[in-house]
Amino acid sequence: MNTRKTDTKRTTMKIAIPVKTNQENPAVAPLFGKAKWFAFVENGKTTIEKNPASGGQAVVGWLDEQGVDAILMQQMGASPYQAIRKHTAIKLYHVGDERITVEDALQKLNDGTFSPVDDTKMQEIIAHHERSHSHGEGHGHHQH
Repeated sequence: MNTRKTDTKRTTMKIAIPVKTNQENPAVAPLFGKAKWFAFVENGKTTIEKNPASGGQAVVGWLDEQGVDAILMQQMGASPYQAIRKHTAIKLYHVGDERITVEDALQKLNDGTFSPVDDTKMQEIIAHHERSHSHGEGHGHHQH
């Protein structure tokens, strides 16, 4: 990963959003690192691209190479979060845990509903992610 910092001369922000489908106004995909598609929003234009990376850290590297300034997401693990914090200037915005479409998420971002995620909020998101991951995925966290 490069260590690109935000270009202060640029007036628009490039936003990446993990999405469920390659369709118009798709829902935000709940799992950042496993999303098959990403919506990119820049200058009011939305494009959707297939995610060529597998796993959270690889996705972070790919998004950084794309020049992304911000990510709107629902769930993210500790590993990609640490990669973002250490190697990029990308800001994270949590869109909540309920189903939300790209257009609704962007509207709320523009309205100021979402603020950048800090370490405290991210710890809550990571804990939620790890709890949801522990059910039936062979991590040994079975409760009877």
